[in-house]
Amino acid sequence: MPDFVSFDIDLTAHEGARLAAVLDSLGPHWDPIEVYAGEAEAHRMLYSHLDADQRSSYDVLVAHKVLPDAALPNTGLPDTPGWWTS
Repeated sequence: MPDFVSFDIDLTAHEGARLAAVLDSLGPHWDPIEVYAGEAEAHRMLYSHLDADQRSSYDVLVAHKVLPDAALPNTGLPDTPGWWTS
């Protein structure tokens, strides 16, 4: 059996540079809270006004954790205070 040699790579500097490049490309006006709020609103709009059959299908998908239960009120979306601290 051959002897294995330990091979370690420290990517800390690379990850710092990558993060800086991503944040630089987003620009100074990028607001993550606003982005998440917009995504939550789009999700609510997508699943609002379902008919009974669609709602039944949605409930089955939520029960099996295929979809998050985020289209219902008070489920941890950005309009619920403290959603980012959980």
